[in-house]
Amino acid sequence: MSIEDILQALDDECREECREIFRRAEQEAKQIMDRAQADAEAIRRSRLEKLEAEARSESVSMLYSARLKAKNAVISAKERMAEEALREAESNLKGLRERSDYPAILEGLVKEGLTRISGKAVLRVDPADRELAEGIMRGLGIDYELRDDIRTLGGAVVSDAAERVTVINTVEERLNRAREKLRMQVSKVLFDEDEAEAAAGGG
Repeated sequence: MSIEDILQALDDECREECREIFRRAEQEAKQIMDRAQADAEAIRRSRLEKLEAEARSESVSMLYSARLKAKNAVISAKERMAEEALREAESNLKGLRERSDYPAILEGLVKEGLTRISGKAVLRVDPADRELAEGIMRGLGIDYELRDDIRTLGGAVVSDAAERVTVINTVEERLNRAREKLRMQVSKVLFDEDEAEAAAGGG
């Protein structure tokens, strides 16, 4: 299996966990919305039956309140599930260094960083990865300086000698990138729901 395949497999594994938890959030959110809409409709019918003029004004207010409450519940549910997905992913990554394929993973992350710089490379790793990183850099046969002055769950920071270009390829940075992508997905879903709701209201 190539280094690219290993890195892709790691990214796919993290995304699959996020998708599974996100699907559960979608189901929970739908149940909340269904219950809220049913309650709102029951309130509306009850009020209209009692007194048409007074009930219409009151039911509109209550319906709006119920919808707002449901929307907030949906947002909270999705945000909670997103954070849960990230916590699970972070927990799984804590043992990355003990995995048998970690040397290949570290090599892939180092090589990925090296493709973005030229000349002498400065490689920064956790002290726990110093020996492994030395072997990787010697095997690549390039001019480099190795520093074991960062604390990380795995991965490396690669820069040129002048440190004008720095590539942060640590496990934590990968997780942060996943976090931002997941937040964008949540925002997109909420935005799409707002658009659909506005279109339904306009009809």
